Order: sequence, then structure tokens, then C-alpha cells
Amino acid sequence: MDKIKIIKTEVEELLKKLIDKFEVEVSQEGESYQVIIKAEEEAPTVIGRHGETIRAIQKILEVVLYKKFGEPLRLLVNVNDYREKQKEKLELMVSQLADKVRTTKQSTQVQDLSSYERKVIHEFITANYPELTSYSVGEGRERNLVIDLKENEPTKSSTE
Repeated sequence: MDKIKIIKTEVEELLKKLIDKFEVEVSQEGESYQVIIKAEEEAPTVIGRHGETIRAIQKILEVVLYKKFGEPLRLLVNVNDYREKQKEKLELMVSQLADKVRTTKQSTQVQDLSSYERKVIHEFITANYPELTSYSVGEGRERNLVIDLKENEPTKSSTE
């Protein structure tokens, strides 16, 4: 049995415990696996408040699949295009914050982001705002993302 089939089976077994009607598609993109869940009426149950449940499902699947394959897998779980909508909202918010940083010449911090959300923002700033930088400060749940002018960026050792 290949990895994609095993991943699909594990996702389906987990989802059966949560919801009744769903479809699962799994594909491989480079080194990572995309898990797409289609669940019309029950999508909010799988996504959860602010995406908490979808992140938890992803983490549980990563652990289960690590145990099954004996190696870590890069996995991204998506429900009814939630990740795309989430990315659009983040990019809109970051555009406004970036404009504010450019105007005021003052850095700004964004709190309560998942590692996925921080990654999206870092990539967006890098691609769209050459005069700005973004970096993370803090540890664990207290980790915040900072958007600042490149000229104000602290040295690497102070942000690690």
C-alpha cells in the first residue's frame, strides 16, 4: 500500500469519529502531502473556532503517520478551501499593517498566529514589500510576528 492510500485511510478513520458526510483527497506536492477534506454541512466542526480543530487534526495525523511510517511527513490539511480563504484574509490584514509600518516608520506586532499563519505572512512580506522585513519573537504560545522596516531589523542572534 502506498503512502497516499495509507494517509487517506488514516484521515477517513479519524473523520468518521467526528462527522458523518465527507470526502477526502490526498495528493503529494514535492516533499509534502495535501489533504483536502470536503464536508459541506459539517465543515465548521472540522475547522473549529479560528481553525483550532483543523490544526489539531493535522497535528494528530502527523503523529499517527510518523508512528506508521517511522519518519516525519509534511502534511497540510485543508477543509472546503479554508486555507485559501484564511490566506486571503491574512494577506489583506498584512497589507494594511505593512502600509502602516511604511507610513509611521514604526514596527508592529501580530499576536495569536499559528506557525502556518506566520509562514504565510513571512512569505507575503518577502514577495511584496522589499523594504520591509518580518520576523518572529518570543517562544511557544507567546510567539509574535513583527513587521518592520528592513533598516530596523535586529541581528539574527537577537531574534533566535
